[in-house]
Amino acid sequence: MSLCCLTAGWCSTAWGQRRSGPPPVLGRANSAQQAFARLLQLEDERYYHAEEFVDFLGSANARVRRRACLALGRIGDPRSYTLLLERLYDDGNARVRAMAAFALGELETTEPLEDLRRVLLRETEMLPVRARCVEALGKIAAANARTLDADTLQGLLAAVLKSLPQPAEDIPPGSERELFTTLSLTAVMRMRHAASLPPLLRWLASPNAAVRFHAANALARLSDLPEAERTLTREREKLVAYFRDEEQVVVQVALARVLGAMGDGEATAALLHRLASEEVAVRIAVIRALSNARQPEEVIPLLLDRLRAGLSRYAKVEADERPTWDGLPELLTLAEALGRLKAVEAQPWLEQLRMLPTGRLGANPEVEIALARLGTAAFLGADPEKPLLPPDDDWRAQAHYFAGLAALPPEEPRRRRVVEDFLARTGLDARARTALLAAVPKTPAWATVWEQELRHPDVMVRAAAAAALEVLPPTDQGRKALIAALTTAREDTQNDARLAILKALAADPHPDTEAAFDLALRDPDWLVRRQAGEILRRRLPSTLSEEERAQAGETLDSRIGICRTNRPAAFYGRLVRQYARHPRAVITTTKGELTLELFSEDAPLTVENFIALAERGFFDDLTFHRVVPNFVVQGGDPRGDSDGGPGYQIRCEINERPYLRGSVGMALSGKDTGGSQWFICHLPQPHLDGGYTCFGQVVEGWETLDRLVRQDRILSIRLVRD
Repeated sequence: MSLCCLTAGWCSTAWGQRRSGPPPVLGRANSAQQAFARLLQLEDERYYHAEEFVDFLGSANARVRRRACLALGRIGDPRSYTLLLERLYDDGNARVRAMAAFALGELETTEPLEDLRRVLLRETEMLPVRARCVEALGKIAAANARTLDADTLQGLLAAVLKSLPQPAEDIPPGSERELFTTLSLTAVMRMRHAASLPPLLRWLASPNAAVRFHAANALARLSDLPEAERTLTREREKLVAYFRDEEQVVVQVALARVLGAMGDGEATAALLHRLASEEVAVRIAVIRALSNARQPEEVIPLLLDRLRAGLSRYAKVEADERPTWDGLPELLTLAEALGRLKAVEAQPWLEQLRMLPTGRLGANPEVEIALARLGTAAFLGADPEKPLLPPDDDWRAQAHYFAGLAALPPEEPRRRRVVEDFLARTGLDARARTALLAAVPKTPAWATVWEQELRHPDVMVRAAAAAALEVLPPTDQGRKALIAALTTAREDTQNDARLAILKALAADPHPDTEAAFDLALRDPDWLVRRQAGEILRRRLPSTLSEEERAQAGETLDSRIGICRTNRPAAFYGRLVRQYARHPRAVITTTKGELTLELFSEDAPLTVENFIALAERGFFDDLTFHRVVPNFVVQGGDPRGDSDGGPGYQIRCEINERPYLRGSVGMALSGKDTGGSQWFICHLPQPHLDGGYTCFGQVVEGWETLDRLVRQDRILSIRLVRD
């Protein structure tokens, strides 16, 4: 869209008329609060009411205009991009313009790409606005990676690189220039283009530690590009020097991943030098990186020595502390690395770790997978007639075992026999069965099994079966099974099976699927209706005229409707009045206390949901079911297998908060699927920014955060309000 038409403004759009007369004046605090409450309600309902937004965006109160931009981004209706572009170009308040750019990135539609590029390159524009423009460009490019043409992507990347300051420039910590630079480097990462590698390497020399981290993090995440190996190898000497001289832990962790991707002798030697680092995070990053060494014989003895030493320390731990011993993450990381290196000499030690602490198989999935990578005999045992099996009375041990089983070659006959044996067990816990299905090949030969699993009483088993059928060629029998399962799934309190079934049917062009999508459009669950509508929108005939396509789209939007929350307007007003409060949550765990500050203004619905669940004791005695060292600890799942929730979903409240060490976010299985699972970051995670609701921050209890391991428990959560 051209600049001239934007600066002139719009008289009308296809989806709403600009109201005549002067814009409303909402300058007083109480009027602004009313506006905020209504915007929060529109967000919660995912209701793009164009006329209301025209009024809010015309308010004399800049805070209202800014909040309206954020609401449009969260609602995510692509038609709203014109309203946001008008604010980006014409609003006199820089904070409003910046939020308009941020919201355009959340829409993920490609129409505003050129406008965002222009504003980014406009040096007279204020830096925070340009920063959000570059962030939006990265998000849109990532969301449309499969369809964006190469020339457009290269043009966007060139604009981002051109706008960056010089790497040697002194960028003050916490400054606007630091924000702009780090968001630009993350945008470069999201664009995933080989031309960005040399500039990123130059930024490793920046005097600013945050900038160096973002450059190293981007390089690490782009190291899997086909062209990356040649570029990194050419700059090997500099990379090794940067790694050896770096003092910041987070930068060392990211650079270790880069050197690991190289895997050559010099990179390996530099990594081995840091293997004895005093920082656990660095040691874990180095161990992971060494699993890619091209000369395994150089690293296996040293890793094996550390595994043996770790097992010796583990043996001295009190028996009741062994399941959640602080040293387990590093020990399990060593097991993973030795498995990837196929270190057969490690088998006796892995077998010992496999049985700890219970004396039975399946204590940890990392060890099961490591043994499977050493070969079928290492995992199932030497006797082909008597495979090693997990205990019958422990679903977690079975699920961990099945993770290893899935790592065996799919064509392995012994794997098939074990899979068939467990599939025939009618009493197998549904959580273990879901894990078992990962070991069932997604091939036509197993289609009957997947169709049978669609009739299982557990919603997550059926969701897994539908996901498998999605990748198989459509058949009459499979189609009938999916349609029947969709009807049955209407009784589920969770929508996972319905959503998975719709995805599976989306790839099947047969006319019989239309009735299933029509049924889904009448589902009481808004997420199900939205997914059915998106599928039908993609399936509109290409022969339709532009007018016919627009009319069909409006009909679908009408049928999808809004998300009915059954919450009165007073509910949203109460939340808005609490914006100034800073509630804290004191989480008592089996390792000590963690104190979180909750962001009531940035994510009011998410914070309200967390508080409501905590106050009724929902989280009490639940485990941290997922702990990934250097990444996150995750809890809040009543099932304990990553698939559970409170029985409902809440909307995402994406905001400008970055994911730093200690940031708290809402776990998702897709947009607007949050509920009760939340995570805390061990280290900064820029790739999560703008994708998950950040609703809190650790302010006390850092040692507790670092000591948490899988199966540590949440004993209680106490809320403290100012």
